[in-house]
Parts: sequence; structure tokens; C-alpha cells
Amino acid sequence: MDFFDLDLLTIITAYLFLSYGQTAAGTFAFGQGFLIDIFSGGLHGLFSFICIAVFGAIFLSCRFFDLQTPKGQVIIVSLAVLFKKILFLFVLVLFPPKVAFTGSFLWISGASAIITGLLATVIFYLFDRLGAISLEDARNALTK
Repeated sequence: MDFFDLDLLTIITAYLFLSYGQTAAGTFAFGQGFLIDIFSGGLHGLFSFICIAVFGAIFLSCRFFDLQTPKGQVIIVSLAVLFKKILFLFVLVLFPPKVAFTGSFLWISGASAIITGLLATVIFYLFDRLGAISLEDARNALTK
């Protein structure tokens, strides 16, 4: 099941960055990290830090790749997911509760990053279509 780990938070953060800008994406990333921290029993601030770091990875990746193209979406989201997984492992190794990690972690993380990156273009398209449908509904409601 770890192989098919779809990271929707990273996809949504990238979509918000593309559609609504840096402020919306950063606020969403911090808010989601904060909520995960509240409802998890782990280190306080861990997920807020990781979600903001993912936002930073998306922000920096946009300097080199175009988030408006499907190829750029795949690359940026894949890099952000891979960065998130490696950063999470690195932070957990630094703190006292030691984590046993296997060699397959990198393969699973890479596969998860690729799958999430490939599905990001589909999810971006679905979000765009949902936005267009709701915009059409709003216009039709105003003209009636």
C-alpha cells in the first residue's frame, strides 16, 4: 500500500500556487501542517515545517520549470513529494525516537513521487473543470 501513496496535499498546494498565487498556497500549506500537528501525536511542529518546506520546494522548482505545462507539473510535484519524503525521514532520524528504515524506502518514495507527479496533471485538469463548471453555474444563476 505504501507504493501507491498519493500525496494530495502536495498536489493541492501546487495547484493553489498556480491558480491563486504564493500567499494562498503558503497559507494552505501552513494550515494543513498545523492541523496535522494538532491531530497527530508526533513531534509538535513537524508537519507544519514539512508542509512549509514542500511549499518552498514548489516555489523554488517554479524558478526552473513551468508549472503551467503538464511536463512542469509532473516534474515539480514529483520533486516536491520526493523532497517531502526525504525531509521527513531526515527529521525523524535526528530526533531521539530512532526510526528503522529499509533500503526499499527510496524505491517506494521514488515510485510514490512519480505516481503523484503523473496524477497531478489529471487532478489539475479536474480542478480546472470543477472551477469552470461552478463559474458557469454562477453566471447562469445571475442571468435567471
